Amino acid sequence: MNEAGPTIVHGTAQAAFPSTQWSEVLDAGDSQSPVGIAALEGLCRSYWPPLYSFLRWQGHSPHDAEDLVQGFLARVLAREDLAGVGPEKGRFRTFLLTSLRNFVIKQALREGALKRGGGQIPISIDAEEAERHCGPDLTAVSPEAAFDRRFAQAVVTHAFAALREEYRARGKEMLFETLAPYLDGAEPDGYEAPAAQLGITPGAMAVSVHRMRGRLRELLRAEIRQLCASASEEEQEMKHLLEAWSC
Repeated sequence: MNEAGPTIVHGTAQAAFPSTQWSEVLDAGDSQSPVGIAALEGLCRSYWPPLYSFLRWQGHSPHDAEDLVQGFLARVLAREDLAGVGPEKGRFRTFLLTSLRNFVIKQALREGALKRGGGQIPISIDAEEAERHCGPDLTAVSPEAAFDRRFAQAVVTHAFAALREEYRARGKEMLFETLAPYLDGAEPDGYEAPAAQLGITPGAMAVSVHRMRGRLRELLRAEIRQLCASASEEEQEMKHLLEAWSC
């Protein structure tokens, strides 16, 4: 993502940070709160690709990486790894990576082999798709960098999907598909051709692209907020996402 791409948008200070998916998990603690369980499952379902990329960079085969991620998620969804999580160390990205490392070490020490979590498959993993998408991550300088890059991509992907759905709901799918290639911040050679396709002027096209980029930034921040437990953490994660995405 270049400098013209999504940037941090600062809003007014809030007296209380709103409830988010991750804060709901933290609030639930070790209890069997339906809200906390649903939030945790949703987060795991959305953010397993960074875990897979991390393991593949470490040298695990596609099959073993899939098994490890499945076993790890089964344990997390059984809430066995939440006991040590608190607001002071509640960053979802950090929690995922630290917990996965510990899980892999325990698996190696206890069993010397990989095993799914008690036969459970809590999150369906499309191995073919995972392998296709994690290819670029294997060029990262470290497994942590691969994890962060894939995590950033997952955040951007979710925000992009939300933006597409908003335009679809308004009956503006063609507008979205035409403008989407310009959302990465790159300046086009000219708006004449796509503007003509849409039946608008190049100036109107430029305004539409500007508005769409602004809305994408808002959705990126909203996605990040769901993974944080405080406003200060949100700012740190937004900065981290932009740095990881630009690598």
